[in-house]
Amino acid sequence: MPLLLRPAKEDDSTKIGAIGRDAFSGTLSRSIFPPHLHSKSETGDPGLDEAQWRAARNLRRMREGKPTYVVVDVPEDGSGDERVVGFAQWELPSQETPSTAGAAVEIEPDPLPASLDQEKLLEMYRLIEDETKKALGPEGYSNMWYLMSVAIDPTQQRRGIGRMLVQHGLDQAAKAGKDAFLISTPEGRGLYYALGFRDVTEPITLGPTPHSLMIWKNPETGVH
Repeated sequence: MPLLLRPAKEDDSTKIGAIGRDAFSGTLSRSIFPPHLHSKSETGDPGLDEAQWRAARNLRRMREGKPTYVVVDVPEDGSGDERVVGFAQWELPSQETPSTAGAAVEIEPDPLPASLDQEKLLEMYRLIEDETKKALGPEGYSNMWYLMSVAIDPTQQRRGIGRMLVQHGLDQAAKAGKDAFLISTPEGRGLYYALGFRDVTEPITLGPTPHSLMIWKNPETGVH
């Protein structure tokens, strides 16, 4: 079936949550939803907890005006519903972040399931912030397009979905005259390198996995 990239809709968030859970099950998920907290799951299924948490985060981000793009499988004969097979969540440069309904919409905080290790999550956030500022300076990535997360349905690998999603964001960053930044797992590093990203520091350890801080320089404004 043909693949189509489009902006995410709020109704896509449930599928985005499930894809994020499945894509990161071998890396960050093991740290922030650890086995010793599984018994605290209110749903009885820590995997469902994680998918719902990720879905709620995506919905909140979209309502804050932070873009999410999805790639969907579209039936060639027009029958049936399109299927979300991958997503990319971006944050725009701080001065360009669109205001959402702002005062018109009250943004609900993310629900935090009991099976989520909140201290470990906050520890990761602090480490990312500290290491990013060390590598990029006190403003961090605030003036760049930041690829916060990209994930592909594990059953849909090797179809070029990740490349579609990342390249689309880079095209948008280029039009805006901005660089781009991301933090990569070892699995994604080859793709990012092929698209022009380069390491800006030594890898950092998030959960059980080394992650690379990488920057893409807009060819119109910078030199690799």
